[in-house]
Amino acid sequence: MSKDKNTRLVTALNTMADLAGQRQVIGNNEIGLGMILQSYRCREEAQMVTDGLFRVVVMGTFTSGKSTLINALLGSRVLPESALPSTAILTFIQFGCEEDDVEIHYKDIVNEDGSVTHGRIEHISKDEFMQTYRYGITDSEALASTGNVPRFRNVAYSIIRCSLPLMLNGVNIVDTPGLEDKEVATELALDIAAKAQAIVYVCSERGFAEADREYFNENFKGNPGNVFFILNKTDLIASNVEREQALERVRQDVKGCFTKADGSVDESLMCKRVFGLSSLLALDARRGMTFDEDLQKDVPLSQEKIELKLQRSQFLPFEKALQEFLSTDERCLAQYGKVFRTLLGTYNDAVEKVREDLAIYEHNAEMTAEQKAECQRIINEIETGLEATETAFDNCTLKLQNTIALLIRNAIDSVDSTWEVDLAILHEKIRFGMKDYLSLAVSNINLFKSKEERMEEMKRLLQPFSQIIADHISEKIDHFMETNKSVLQNAIGEAEQSVNTNLVNVAGLFSRLGETLTERPEMGKQEDQDWLQAVISYCVGDASAIVKNCAGGHTAWMEFIRKAVFNGVWQWMVIQIVTGGWGIIICGLIEWLQIKNGKNEMVDRMLTDSKNAALKEIHTKLDERLHEMNANIAIKVNEVKSAKCGESRQRLTDERLRLAEIERNINDNHFNADHERQRTTGILTTMASEIKCCYLDVFGIPYAEELATL
Repeated sequence: MSKDKNTRLVTALNTMADLAGQRQVIGNNEIGLGMILQSYRCREEAQMVTDGLFRVVVMGTFTSGKSTLINALLGSRVLPESALPSTAILTFIQFGCEEDDVEIHYKDIVNEDGSVTHGRIEHISKDEFMQTYRYGITDSEALASTGNVPRFRNVAYSIIRCSLPLMLNGVNIVDTPGLEDKEVATELALDIAAKAQAIVYVCSERGFAEADREYFNENFKGNPGNVFFILNKTDLIASNVEREQALERVRQDVKGCFTKADGSVDESLMCKRVFGLSSLLALDARRGMTFDEDLQKDVPLSQEKIELKLQRSQFLPFEKALQEFLSTDERCLAQYGKVFRTLLGTYNDAVEKVREDLAIYEHNAEMTAEQKAECQRIINEIETGLEATETAFDNCTLKLQNTIALLIRNAIDSVDSTWEVDLAILHEKIRFGMKDYLSLAVSNINLFKSKEERMEEMKRLLQPFSQIIADHISEKIDHFMETNKSVLQNAIGEAEQSVNTNLVNVAGLFSRLGETLTERPEMGKQEDQDWLQAVISYCVGDASAIVKNCAGGHTAWMEFIRKAVFNGVWQWMVIQIVTGGWGIIICGLIEWLQIKNGKNEMVDRMLTDSKNAALKEIHTKLDERLHEMNANIAIKVNEVKSAKCGESRQRLTDERLRLAEIERNINDNHFNADHERQRTTGILTTMASEIKCCYLDVFGIPYAEELATL
């Protein structure tokens, strides 16, 4: 992790962009090869390096101190801090000098005709951002009842820029809302955190909640090594003994994330990834200020107090471990390699273009009418081929949407198809007798408890049914999707094949255009063949997750089923009630007589009612979830379409300009082919030198591979 390395990469990328781009005169040198596409790629990569090569995602539930921890890392109050939830949307903190300009990026919109309109970008001040994008009381209520906040649903993320040292070192920090926001939790699991170089998972002094444990046990299994677990707010724990006990509980909670393939726990790695600290004390020390409760303002700290606060915070060991990880881990070093491959790819494309151009000037004193006509015909074919490719992408979207939606609906219906057989098995798992019936009755007529308390008690008593039905529905859907996964894979294969055939056709036409100009064969470049599986993984995960997303994700699944089961069984119970809970008692006595005769129909009826209630609730919300899934598929496929077809269209524009330039040069009596050779080979020499120098500066060793030459 180095400011100097990042600056060197940006310099090299911008230099390559200038050398490959439009022709221009700088000083006494005329540079530019007319490769606008490659020039754009280099500048885009340079911006990515500036924004931060190393993404660090800070996540956890609300009020765990995530924003304070980020501010402590930055050494300044860049983000708002509050005892109440403060971060409402995903926020990227990147390098930049315009610190009062916050970018709000809205989500892409899928139109009725299936086309995608890119989300707008809004610029607001930092104060306006703090006031608008933080949770209010209404938001908290919506979050508790639905798992998301409606007024933020159209916002994708925000970007805050600052020029603090950590940003200069190439770090891009992502501040996240609490994982109670189910849409954000799903987005984090499938995309943001998956692409992060490091993840910092924070809990308060109370330790991890059940929602935390479910989340990281589901998403961080397999010893990933890049997840740091933080017990924050240790300054609120009274004694050293209690702090150590709290930290040990955290270690026990996360132990599964450090389990190796042989089943043993990697204790050494866990010691480097689990920390107890106080972000607030560290931030005070970094700022040299602390908030005085009596004066209600920040007051300066003496040097002695600064050092004491920093020592008590225990922040430095975590910070050192994070910096060491970002400086040495293969995933982080691979980011440098990715950027370098952009430089190398631009150089190789430049060599190929110069080779072709010089061959044209050497072998063709003039372009024949047949050559011109053939080139124009191929250009028209490329245009037609690109239109066919875009249509293939759109058809791919529809095929995937329809196939996945049908599979999911059939998977849900499969729960009913074998219910009579499954019921006997499920019945054996339930231990629900006369005592439980009486408890239900008593809880319903207990006048010493409020209605809310009675309902909570009934939910607890119905927990066995909720658990069994939730597990059963999940297992049935998983089994159906596994049994029918070939249907989805075939659909993916057919859709991908259709698109790739068109992409390969366009690539072949570009090769033919080069052959026509140079009068020598050229190898066409093959397109990626497996892009669609990544799209499906992002939009769907495993397809059965869509059903659980009716509840807002895996974490909310059990609560969703509990609610559905309670509502379903509650309706049945209301019918039974004659006066208070006496109807249930009578039913219980009847059931007791049935049990005495070897029957227990009430359990079967409650299981069936629970299943029906859960499926009804799933169906109620399924259309909305499928609509969201379809929108995600359309947006993601459109991103790939825009990237691949957009690059091909830019390449076509470059080829048209190139063709016009070649014809102009051939017809220009003052054009000197030898001078053009010297100019372009000089550009290639400069490119090669820049690549070698950059590699040495960034990696510390000479570039050993032999670069392509004319």
